[in-house]
Amino acid sequence: MSIATPPLTNFTAGELSPRLEGRIDLAKYFNGCRKLVNFHVHPHGGVTRRSGFRFVRHALSSEKQGLLIPFEFNPDQTYILEFGEQGGTGKMRVFANHGLVVGDDGKPFVLDVPYKASELERLRYVQSNDVLVLVHANHPPRTLTRRGHAVWKLEDMTFLGTPKVWGRNNYPSCCCFFEQRLVLAATPEQPGTIWFSRTGSMRDLRLRTCEAPKEKWRDRIITGTGKGSSAEQFTVLAGGLFDAGGGVRGKTPEGKNCYYRYKGDRIYAPESANLKLSFVDNPGSTARYIETIHGSDGKLREEFWEQIMAGDRIVSNAGEEPLDDDALEVTLAGREGNNIEFLVPRARLWVGTSGGEWTIGSSGTGVLTPSCVKADHQGSCGSLGARPETVGCEALFIQRSGSKVRGMGYRDESDAYASRDLTLLSEHIAGPGLTQLAYAQEPDSVVYALRKDGTLACLTLEPDEDVVAWSRLETDGEIVAIACVHHGESRRDELWVLVRRECGGQTVCNVEYLEARTDTNPASAFFVDSGLTYRGAPTKRLRGLEHLAGRNVAVLADGAVHPDVHVDADGTIALEREASVIHAGLPYESIIQPMRLEAGSSRGTAQTKRKRIVRVAVRFHDTLGGGVGPSADNLEPVYFRSPADRMDNPPELWAGDKRVLFPKGWNRDGVLTVVQRQPLPMTVLMIVPEMVINE
Repeated sequence: MSIATPPLTNFTAGELSPRLEGRIDLAKYFNGCRKLVNFHVHPHGGVTRRSGFRFVRHALSSEKQGLLIPFEFNPDQTYILEFGEQGGTGKMRVFANHGLVVGDDGKPFVLDVPYKASELERLRYVQSNDVLVLVHANHPPRTLTRRGHAVWKLEDMTFLGTPKVWGRNNYPSCCCFFEQRLVLAATPEQPGTIWFSRTGSMRDLRLRTCEAPKEKWRDRIITGTGKGSSAEQFTVLAGGLFDAGGGVRGKTPEGKNCYYRYKGDRIYAPESANLKLSFVDNPGSTARYIETIHGSDGKLREEFWEQIMAGDRIVSNAGEEPLDDDALEVTLAGREGNNIEFLVPRARLWVGTSGGEWTIGSSGTGVLTPSCVKADHQGSCGSLGARPETVGCEALFIQRSGSKVRGMGYRDESDAYASRDLTLLSEHIAGPGLTQLAYAQEPDSVVYALRKDGTLACLTLEPDEDVVAWSRLETDGEIVAIACVHHGESRRDELWVLVRRECGGQTVCNVEYLEARTDTNPASAFFVDSGLTYRGAPTKRLRGLEHLAGRNVAVLADGAVHPDVHVDADGTIALEREASVIHAGLPYESIIQPMRLEAGSSRGTAQTKRKRIVRVAVRFHDTLGGGVGPSADNLEPVYFRSPADRMDNPPELWAGDKRVLFPKGWNRDGVLTVVQRQPLPMTVLMIVPEMVINE
């Protein structure tokens, strides 16, 4: 026999695939877990139990799909926009400061929107200052403008030079901003086409323009702008031409210099002598007369003329070169399907299609222009129609199968853009498939991936430190939508969710957010789901839990664990003792189960040999409660109270080592588990088992 104490110093490999159970030759094996549920992995190596989800409001609909969109005007003014459907009509609500925004009338602000619940999955957006651009294949592009805390307006976008292919149920389905251009892409009929607006003008999609006045316009001068009068004249020289697109210099009815461009169908071409053209109301068939610019009412006759001021941008004639800042249109042409699924603006525009990854940029060293466009096919992974998230130098997207998360970025070793598989060592983490991503940058870099079964896959990603660690966040219910938004007061990014739960025999959908972690005071620990907090005079009765009526809830009262209680039909609970700070909500279980222990033996590996874990030492940080054992059903509790603690008061959060006798005999697995079920915090920094191996 031999005795070993293999130290598990960090968990930066996260939950590993069951396919790696035998890969003790893999370095990440010793930093990975068989199970890592309801824990966040820190880039430093330890794991912290996730906080609870705090209840905010019932969602717009309990049955139909909803959508959460983050809106950040500045670090201190951030919002979550909830889209849903009620009574067959699309609706939008606004959340700020952890509550529902209300108008001046004291009622919650609700905006009617044209997007039905069945369309929300494909609704895409991009923000510029206080304007959110919304696109969907079945709807024309629209802007959602914030004009006040409870004043939001949704309007159709009006474009100059709207592409003719756009129309009913055939509008762009992707959008972003790139080099001061609005980029729209992928209509159902042209799924591989991208439209770039003019630089600095996101509503100008004209492909070929010039600045007024055009050549010869200054030579064609009229004396004024009469109202249907024939007093105005100009001359077309012999050999010249005046037809659609031709312009004359004149004045506005207010007397300002301007130009008028002819839009009519008539052609004036003098053959041998100069032709003097006069303006009359009814030119009839006389060739020397042209339609008047203004009618008898003084208004511009727009069927024949357009008014242009000096410096205005106008559409040029065919064959003329576009200006460098003009709009442009690019169509991808590849071997496989090129239905564009996402756009990511970087030094080049990264484009994800169902068939592969592309980059679009200038063919030179400058900015993108109509005469300097280059599209490069970079990879062939293909992507799902889910909004990507940018993390550091990578763009994370869901592969088209829904089973992998890939990170697209530039690779020095290959001098190309490549997409690495971030789920390679955790191929099981996607479960039945992924549908949505959300990124929280503060306090740790964490990507949340929503699974079809309502579970969250959680990725701690620090590429510079080689930290790619997955865990799973589970709750009593099914999460159906996620979004992350910055919270100014706490200076952290918050995860907001739409989650369906069973309550009183009915399915309800709630808007909830993941509470911030508090490491200093046990009474502030919030580790219940769909929970609420009471702060005030000591009481034994708590109201306001109607959303949990009929459920049994976990309770933390003044930092001490209270026995679970039943929520009455009117949303009240009765406690056994008075408390002034009470957290009540649904309980959840957090599990850490490292990989099968490997410490070697005098005859090689410890794998498959009979072994016994005698005791386990765990290094905790700011922790109370929990247990250690071979499985979640067989645990030895960890005790934190000492004789020095005052009676009738909870112990302080513990930072240090705890040793526990292991409640299991000989076996060949060598598996240990750390579990927390109580509504209390837990952070595990290190685990050191003492193990006897039968040689």
